[in-house]
Amino acid sequence: MPLTFTMPEQLHEYVPDAIIRFRYLNPGLDVAWDGHAVAMTLPPDRAVELEQELMFCVYRQKIYAETLPLRKTLLAGVTGL
Repeated sequence: MPLTFTMPEQLHEYVPDAIIRFRYLNPGLDVAWDGHAVAMTLPPDRAVELEQELMFCVYRQKIYAETLPLRKTLLAGVTGL
């Protein structure tokens, strides 16, 4: 039976990329995103741990996306490109 984790609306845009990373880190898990919630088929004894890992991936993706323009600007300034 899949467990469903509802994502806060402000994080929706980061979930698809975060799921790619999450699947890489947790091969064999069935993960689906419907635009509002993530459904995972997983062992019940790992539900809390895997929810934490998924949220970490989502927040990591959010930080990556938000800081990308700054990193590009800094790199361009240093390299002159």
